[in-house]
Amino acid sequence: MKFVNLTLASAVALTAGMASAEVEVNVLSINRDSENWRTLYEDTVAAYNAANPGVTVNLEFMEDEAFKQKLPTLLQSDAAPDMFFSWSGGVFYEQADQGFLRALPEDVVAEWQQDLSAGGMAALSYNGKFYGAPEASQNVAIWYNKDLAKQVGVDPTAIQTYDDLLDQVKAAKDAGVTPFVVGGQDKWPLHFFYSLIAMRIMGQEGMAASAAGENGGFDNADWVRAGEEYVRLIEMDPFQPGFMGVKYDAATGLWGDGGSLFHLMGDWDLGASRGAASNGGLTDDQLGVIPFPMIEGGKGAITDTLGGASGFVLTKNAPDEAIDFLKTFMGVEAQKRAATEGVYIPTVPSAGGLVEDVILKQFAAIGGASTYHQLFLDQFFGSTLGGAINDVSAQMATGDITPAEAAAQLEETRQFQ
Repeated sequence: MKFVNLTLASAVALTAGMASAEVEVNVLSINRDSENWRTLYEDTVAAYNAANPGVTVNLEFMEDEAFKQKLPTLLQSDAAPDMFFSWSGGVFYEQADQGFLRALPEDVVAEWQQDLSAGGMAALSYNGKFYGAPEASQNVAIWYNKDLAKQVGVDPTAIQTYDDLLDQVKAAKDAGVTPFVVGGQDKWPLHFFYSLIAMRIMGQEGMAASAAGENGGFDNADWVRAGEEYVRLIEMDPFQPGFMGVKYDAATGLWGDGGSLFHLMGDWDLGASRGAASNGGLTDDQLGVIPFPMIEGGKGAITDTLGGASGFVLTKNAPDEAIDFLKTFMGVEAQKRAATEGVYIPTVPSAGGLVEDVILKQFAAIGGASTYHQLFLDQFFGSTLGGAINDVSAQMATGDITPAEAAAQLEETRQFQ
């Protein structure tokens, strides 16, 4: 693997006339479309390299889908990075089970739980061992464009039920405005719709029962209804033309250029959309955020949230220097800067109160009021079942399978994974 070296030259430390070996720490991250996020990473790496002669940290960014596809092979090769981005959840558990990760020493864990958030550390733990450091908490919600809402003549803040949302989708269509943009080619943006609908219908207990294979697992009336409600939206033709040929980066650029009334996406999209837009994106004054609405008869709550708890984890052959860098990379100072610059919502308690951006504050409020937080389903259920959820979300969007077929396919995958 080719890494981008952020230092001008490798430092050589001499001790008692003996040259010490240069230690390299290779870091693999998902792509950061937000210029502020990428700059934060690069600045942190550069500062660490300058302050630590004899250690060179190399940082590589990889597009999200390429990252998911290539990482399993990389972890089995000599080209494995020393640390990499993790969404936590089932895929992370699989990596730990397969022996690809390095556990942190107990004394390090104790220190980091105090400094970096015990809850965040728990997200990157498995079977009593801790493998990484937390960075950001994420929540998915419905963004809306205030200018287009005024043009269409709707008030998104009045949306309480799913039927209310569909009424405003229809109003947008009637006004010649695209209701939603979505990166269908990547599939995971579509799974947000299916996931949140399912959560609103069955609630926390129902979701847990599906994971445990109870009540038919995924092949039950609730999952079929989730698909049916999802298809109700799909049949309204709510997305931009050719949505299945558009990746997330392009879709969020369309959103940033004012291409739709709504956008179902996580808080990270604030910087991503502005980085991908042709004109700098929508301003905070043009943006609003609402939670995904309730569905009639559903057991979930409007305060139940879908999102992530991400960070970076160490691979099995990572040197000790990687642990030292990880504490800096995900550390208090980096997260405080992220908060003040509106990069992301940090997990470090001492940084949370520093978030100033009005949109990120709205997302932080959604997260703070959460009654049940569900990790992204494509990560929570592991690579096989999680991938199947993405697949059926896309297949229902194109009309290739029915809701009943989707539910049966998911349960079959759950049983045989």
